[in-house]
Amino acid sequence: MLNEKEGLDPDFLRLKADDVLAYELIYNKYAKLLLRHAFNKTSDKIVAEELVQNIFISLWENRQKLEVVNGQRYLFSALKFSVINHYRSLVVQNKYEDYLKANSPITEDNASHIFEEKELSQQVELALNHLPEKTKEVFKLSRMEHQSNKEISSKLNISEKAVEYHITQSLKWLRQFLKKRVLSIFL
Repeated sequence: MLNEKEGLDPDFLRLKADDVLAYELIYNKYAKLLLRHAFNKTSDKIVAEELVQNIFISLWENRQKLEVVNGQRYLFSALKFSVINHYRSLVVQNKYEDYLKANSPITEDNASHIFEEKELSQQVELALNHLPEKTKEVFKLSRMEHQSNKEISSKLNISEKAVEYHITQSLKWLRQFLKKRVLSIFL
């Protein structure tokens, strides 16, 4: 009788069993390759880093459900779908911006713009209020006070990886929250 685990990637099997060292091994083995590939597809270092970071966060969060035969193929497929989703969100954002341009009267441009900014700020604040306190604090220091990950790490006495994690989680939440809000308002 064949073992159901035969044929599965051994590193991912260890990861499935909550082996942190296997996670680090997979990260060290594939992160740079994925980052290079993501940068080639997006031409944006920050976006590429965020996409790869999200893949590894998802990998850890879903580790116990994984049945991976080929680790490299699995990770590059995940990256492919992340890049596609990134461009889809850009299309939605561009459509929203086009909608605003097309439907904003020229005479009311300033008042409309101020209202939209205020509305967006309120929606962002509302979204941030749903985040855990530490994640919200890291996001505000990073995006609103423009502090570097190193400065935030030092200020909050957490690792730079933890800072990256909190930023990624907050951006992911904001995207989902705002996408639902914007689509429901404008579609």
